[in-house]
Amino acid sequence: MIVDQDFVLVALKERQGMGTIQFAFFDVDETLINMKSMFSFRNYYWCKTLGQEGGEAASQEAERRMRGQIADGTSRDKINRLFWHVFKGCRQADLQAAIADWHQQMRQQENYYIQPAIQALREHQRNGVQPVFVSGSSCEILQPLARDLDVCYVLANQLEILGGNYTGEIKGTQTIGEGKRLAVQQFLEHQAGCAADCYGYGDHISDLPMLELVGFPRVVAGNPDLMGIAQERGWPILNQYSL
Repeated sequence: MIVDQDFVLVALKERQGMGTIQFAFFDVDETLINMKSMFSFRNYYWCKTLGQEGGEAASQEAERRMRGQIADGTSRDKINRLFWHVFKGCRQADLQAAIADWHQQMRQQENYYIQPAIQALREHQRNGVQPVFVSGSSCEILQPLARDLDVCYVLANQLEILGGNYTGEIKGTQTIGEGKRLAVQQFLEHQAGCAADCYGYGDHISDLPMLELVGFPRVVAGNPDLMGIAQERGWPILNQYSL
């Protein structure tokens, strides 16, 4: 199970002995926030460590390389695993400090949050439904956002650490595509929860396996393929006019 233990242990202690809990599973990038967090942080990290010009050049080269990998038919799973190699050898404390600085900058940007999804998350919290992040980003990158939004559960990629340094590898199954569905299933088994009672929010066709698992799927407008499926199946679509 891919869970951020820093959040989950506290939450479990508080909820022991209680009845069945409903959960609302939220994709994060371009569902709750108007960016792809892992790419945004990588660009920030490179500019911080290489200087503005060097960081921008490194980002452009990485994008060129990724386009080539896609053109060559490299699997999304492999491309995502290769992404994290940039942090190989980085000290855990240094990376987490950089993430905190990056988040403080991002959260001050206009339109950082996708308001209909944020409003839905807050409404769930008021109704006793526990929100859960489910993302192909990493637990470290999402922790500051989770704290800001009072989210206790984070299902995301866990980056391997040895001797206080990141190895550039991911521990376990990635939380992308089918991996999101598996992470949610394992989480619900651990929580004795029922998928049919839960909500799911996503913006991309790769979120479909997770959305099909839950009883109350919701789509954040943006991806034509996923919006088409939502319209066919009568799933609510959130946009700037929907709440």
